[in-house]
Amino acid sequence: MMEPRILLLGVDCDFTNMIYHALKKLYPDIEVIIEEPVSKGKLIRGRIKKIGVFKVLGQLIFQVGIYPFLKRRSEARIKEILHKAGMSSEPIPPEVLQNIGSANDKKSIELIKGKAPDLIIINGTRILSKEFVQSFQGKIMNIHAGITPAYRGVHGAYWALVNNDQENCGTTVHFVDSGIDTGSILAQAKVEVELGDNFATYPYLQFAKGINLLMEAVQKFFEGSLKVTPAGSDKSSLWYHPTFMEYFYYWKTKKVK
Repeated sequence: MMEPRILLLGVDCDFTNMIYHALKKLYPDIEVIIEEPVSKGKLIRGRIKKIGVFKVLGQLIFQVGIYPFLKRRSEARIKEILHKAGMSSEPIPPEVLQNIGSANDKKSIELIKGKAPDLIIINGTRILSKEFVQSFQGKIMNIHAGITPAYRGVHGAYWALVNNDQENCGTTVHFVDSGIDTGSILAQAKVEVELGDNFATYPYLQFAKGINLLMEAVQKFFEGSLKVTPAGSDKSSLWYHPTFMEYFYYWKTKKVK
């Protein structure tokens, strides 16, 4: 029997690295394509159209002035999470990487088609176009840092804690469609947040849990025993980055860091 052809399509970050190293243990021939991130200017303009200039300005102040401080303070805790999970965020060896612009470009789609993957795992890419999704329908999986459909978008664990919704503080593995985290659910699990955790560490807890779920889903996918649950639309909400004012307000009033 031939080794399954798995392709990891992601952006350059710790979480893509973690997924790669976990999958590599069972699927040594995994291929990796790194997508160039969307330009910050284009990203900001798109957000302003959706949520307004003042909201975006508050988000930028948080992301530039507060988040890096939280990340530096959390380095030891992040290492602890990775160690407990037996996972690595070491960079992917450059010799196995292939770089592209947008995954949605026709050239990129044809490149991936040429590799004939049995399964594509994505992480952190831009929203995939209908053409991309239809080209690989039923073959694209993603780890989402939140419980869908209640916490679509970003920072699902943080917003669940803000809402005192511990039951939905977790992670989801799902098939990808052309919506934002609206694909059919393959697995979900809660994460346990400790006193020393904060906005910077929640995603590491979610991915440590989510990668284990992903590994199980991939195995079942190739065995033909994967159970698929429609995402539904009840309590479906799309969440964004907090502003610096929101972050400090919820820290002081709800003790969510």
